[in-house]
Amino acid sequence: MAAAAAALVWAEALVQARADAAPAATGPDANEEDAARGEALADGAATLVQVSFEVPPLALAWALKDICYGAWSSQPQRSALAADVLCDVARTLALRSSPLDDAESAEIDALADWTQGIAALTQGRMADAAAALDAAADRFGQLHQQHHAVQTQVPKIMALAMLGQHAAAVDCAQRTQLALLAMKDSLGAAKVSLNLAGLHVRHGDFAAAVVPAREAAVLFARAGKHEHSVMADINLAAALTSLGELDEGARIYARAAMRAQHHTLPVLQALAAESIALLDLVRGRYRDALAGFERARQGYEALAMPQHLAIAEKQLADAYLEVRLLPEALALLDQSLLKFEALNMPDDQAAALVQRGRALAMQGQSKTAALALAAAAEVFAAQGSAAGSAAVALARAELALAVPGGGQSSSASAAEAEALATQAAARFAEAGLVEGGWRADVVRAHAMLATARTQAARDLFAATLARVHELQLVSLEVQCLTGLGLAALALDEPEPAARAFNLSIELFEAQRQALPGDDVRAAFLTDHLRPYQELLRLALRRHSEARSGAHNEDTAAQVLVQLDRFRARVLGERLMQGAHSPDGLDPGSHGGDDEAVAMRSLRERLNWLYRRVQREQQEGETAQSWVDEMRRAERDLLEMARRQRLADATAPGSAANADEGIDVAALVASLSPGDALVEYGVIDDELFACVVTSRGACVQRHLASWQEVLTAIRAARFQVETLRHGALPVQRHLALLTVRMQLSMQRLHALVWAPLAARLVACTRVVVVPHAQLGALPFAALHDGKQPLALDLQLAVAPSARLAHLGLMQALTTPRSLLAIGDSSHLEHAASEARAVAALFSPGMACVDAQATMQSLREQASRFDVIHLACHAQFRDDNPMFSALHLADAALTVELAQQLKLRAALVVLSACETGRAELGSGDEAQGLVRAFMVAGASRVLAALWPVDDAVTLAFMTVFYGALAAGSAPAAALRAAQISVMREHSHPFYWAGFVLHGGW
Repeated sequence: MAAAAAALVWAEALVQARADAAPAATGPDANEEDAARGEALADGAATLVQVSFEVPPLALAWALKDICYGAWSSQPQRSALAADVLCDVARTLALRSSPLDDAESAEIDALADWTQGIAALTQGRMADAAAALDAAADRFGQLHQQHHAVQTQVPKIMALAMLGQHAAAVDCAQRTQLALLAMKDSLGAAKVSLNLAGLHVRHGDFAAAVVPAREAAVLFARAGKHEHSVMADINLAAALTSLGELDEGARIYARAAMRAQHHTLPVLQALAAESIALLDLVRGRYRDALAGFERARQGYEALAMPQHLAIAEKQLADAYLEVRLLPEALALLDQSLLKFEALNMPDDQAAALVQRGRALAMQGQSKTAALALAAAAEVFAAQGSAAGSAAVALARAELALAVPGGGQSSSASAAEAEALATQAAARFAEAGLVEGGWRADVVRAHAMLATARTQAARDLFAATLARVHELQLVSLEVQCLTGLGLAALALDEPEPAARAFNLSIELFEAQRQALPGDDVRAAFLTDHLRPYQELLRLALRRHSEARSGAHNEDTAAQVLVQLDRFRARVLGERLMQGAHSPDGLDPGSHGGDDEAVAMRSLRERLNWLYRRVQREQQEGETAQSWVDEMRRAERDLLEMARRQRLADATAPGSAANADEGIDVAALVASLSPGDALVEYGVIDDELFACVVTSRGACVQRHLASWQEVLTAIRAARFQVETLRHGALPVQRHLALLTVRMQLSMQRLHALVWAPLAARLVACTRVVVVPHAQLGALPFAALHDGKQPLALDLQLAVAPSARLAHLGLMQALTTPRSLLAIGDSSHLEHAASEARAVAALFSPGMACVDAQATMQSLREQASRFDVIHLACHAQFRDDNPMFSALHLADAALTVELAQQLKLRAALVVLSACETGRAELGSGDEAQGLVRAFMVAGASRVLAALWPVDDAVTLAFMTVFYGALAAGSAPAAALRAAQISVMREHSHPFYWAGFVLHGGW
């Protein structure tokens, strides 16, 4: 016993010495002092091995093996260190002048192989692990130590499973367990049961995993083996949840997580977090699932466990896919596929290919999606995985049913989808995966709807709903309720349809509002608009059927409520929470020190890249490598911020009252006799509008074909683009171009405005809520053949009626103070413009050129009524979050602008294309205008297209002169438009600036 204790002391000292020597692995940036220290420590560790044989070397080797095993699930790096030291011991013994006898030396070599196998397992090198463990077994066999030889095969089961060698893993497990039972080693046999259960779980044989998992859990609990007992609980819970026993699985997961934390088992804490997140994902608790996967990912990263880290990242991608963060999911899946290939993990690679195929299908890339699914099917077929084959069949069914653009599937593709979904359901049943079977039934029911088998579809939706409701599978409930609503519509039962759609929305909103971050909530909404759209369709139908009078006014108000219900929804929730509600990450203010440093470093690199790319663009040649690095850095920054939000359990969701919608009566009461709100909508190919005045609400149907409107918008945009590079190149054609532009505006006026003229005849102020591409339309330039609208009306735009009402309630007092930021490095007259407008206000402050910095804006912005930004701007349709105003020292991106803290100010973006935005479904725009509204601005003036630098100076002089004299922003804008129009009749010069938020 004394020798064993001394051996353990020496072993601990050797492992610690090796840990202290870690700086010897210095990188190219390490300084010489660190390198010298590392070399000295390494030499010291080697010397310590030389002199450590005051205890029997064999006892030392066994002590190191015990340390390696003991640290496996708590400190995997320490496990690898112990294995390395044991190799040093073996090498040192081999070099000694008086070596041990052959048997003792061979046993130490066997132990070295054994621990190297364990170390390789923790590092994700499964093939190396299997080879080392087999070498250990051979050495122990030659020494006639059969018990130890058999024990080395227990961890080999895990290595084979990770390598996708299922049959070999099962064979290894069965042989090893029989041998251990013959040796009366019940605890060793229990370890085999544990690994066998994990093997079955990985392969999708969940029913087969239950018995060995229960056996292992009971035996380890009785023996007080906490680590293995927790592992068994996690495997048991995974099997039960997959078989549909979700509540029991959740209870066991919670117990495992508590015990892993209590016994300080970080590997198992990460594994428990990952497992609970998987259950949350199945139940549609997406906020909890995202947070759990991120915590698990961070845990595996800290523990340097590449295999588990790759799996956790793939599962985070699965969660991204469920909330429809499609580009982000694809990026993570592509990374995971590379890692799985490098780590030789074919099962996980195939699972990632299925998800990649689904993500590509959702993006309309059907051919590429089919290739990914075919590759996955080949792997699963080779593995004999029923669960994997079922997942492929279901993904193929979804692909067959999907139609780009949201149209109806053909009968042939719907029939194919039904056959594939039926096949998937059968294979899920074969694997005992009830949740997968229900997902297949939902797809099958939708395919039935597409082939007009409405009653059969309705029955299947209803039966599936009853089952999934019992187990609280919220996402499947939402899909079933939407399906029931669609079936009721097909059967001409509007009231049951409305009830089903409203129930679907109620459940969906509970999911969506809990999600952390505007980006996640907006992406999730994009894929769940169908119930909202069908309720709008029903409201339009009721309005068309209503007789004139009060009932007609009520139904018109309901049309507006349903239309506005999903418009700019996420922005509305954000602003209803109040200005400055947290979402993005202020550099350095969130996360740990390492995260803050990483974000600052990445932002600094990005600003350097922006300057580099701009300089090369000015010189007429841009290296694609710099652009690619810039885009990667932007994606990394957004992902870093998103993951910090996911890991923050206190990150707020949306406002609890987010679904109250527009109060039409209150909106009507807020309008003066000369005021109106016009909100456009599209259903099928019909453009319609809701018009609200002080007299009430009405609906104007069938304004135009939406496709015809889109064609007219493209034609008008083409006319604007002819002046993108200034008037000089086309000067002699300017009169003709002006006529052509006017004709385009007349065509658009006839389509979108003339049908409303009778409703707006007495109006002098109109706020427009555009639909989709109408947001890029300069309404002030719409021409009736005699004059543009700007001569008659003060115009503003708003993203929704609810936000227009909010803006009208925040009527601006006469602005008294102004901060002007002007950078002339890219815009010749910017500094002059900033000084000129600042001089019109007292106090007025101008920060120009070298003083036009991010710091100046952050420090000063909250003190002023008006913020004027004159500088170079860039709209990024490839990544709207990085559309930016380029200040003297840095790029003020959308991501940073929304973190500013503004009073309810007017913000003027006197720069090119600052009013452009990337539109998602539901008119959820992403751009600089939105960012400044989130930051607290109540009005934003921004440009739809590139502005003429010199003309803008004259425009702004008139605008601010009127504003300083007491005019409201919309009136000041109209005055500036009319003034410039007198000198420059082409709308390019005067109609590009649009006021957002209200009059």
